[in-house]
Amino acid sequence: MKENTNILTIITWVILLSLASILLDDIRQFDFNQFKEFQNWAESADKNESWFTSKNAIKWSYYVISAALFFFRGYLIYGFSYFLSILKEIEKGNYFSNNNIRSFKKIGNIFIWYTINVFVLRFLLASTRKSTFNFFNELKEEFTFLIPAGLAFYILAEIFKQAKKTKEENDLTI
Repeated sequence: MKENTNILTIITWVILLSLASILLDDIRQFDFNQFKEFQNWAESADKNESWFTSKNAIKWSYYVISAALFFFRGYLIYGFSYFLSILKEIEKGNYFSNNNIRSFKKIGNIFIWYTINVFVLRFLLASTRKSTFNFFNELKEEFTFLIPAGLAFYILAEIFKQAKKTKEENDLTI
């Protein structure tokens, strides 16, 4: 069993490092030069125009939403890191530990919150860039995978919780 958990740990590390490098590359490719154009928006803004509908506010919201998307992608990578703690507990032989139950719940929570937040942010991003937002096209992407996966991890947490309770009861009836 130790060989299998070592292989799974290596695979998990490879996935985590790959996801982190992709995120860092996306951040590197993000055009921060446009940010300099409106840093001093107060100097160039039309005082008679509402700030919420001004060109600078729309650009600013684009950057804030993009930064939030980068944050949530990092949050998703953080969620994947819980697999390492699960594998560590399994390697020790603690299959039904409280740590595994908490980790499954956290992974499920992160997957679901990531999906909801990114969906909302993409909607907002589409509205600030005056592009189209198609609900069904958005659901075709990662969203169709992550919500059921998040729910599955919640279910796994409950299964492990019940298994732990059953194991403790069986240990008492020797």
